[in-house]
Amino acid sequence: MTTQDTVLTTVRSAVQDVAPGIELTDDLPLIAERIIDSLSLLKVVTRLEHDLGVRIRDTEVLPRNFETITAIRAFLATKGH
Repeated sequence: MTTQDTVLTTVRSAVQDVAPGIELTDDLPLIAERIIDSLSLLKVVTRLEHDLGVRIRDTEVLPRNFETITAIRAFLATKGH
């Protein structure tokens, strides 16, 4: 598995943990569809920081960075992951 695949798997897993029972797709609007809220978003951020060893600043926790699994993956790519 490539590093990109590992990161994508980690992102999917982090979102699935806060949204059990939801059938996720990479382009499902997580915030607009209220699949994740502010509390679950913080859980996702914490999980990504822990699992990927990345630091996500408060100023980076923006809807555009976390709207979809694809958006989260693209955001993490800007951080070297």
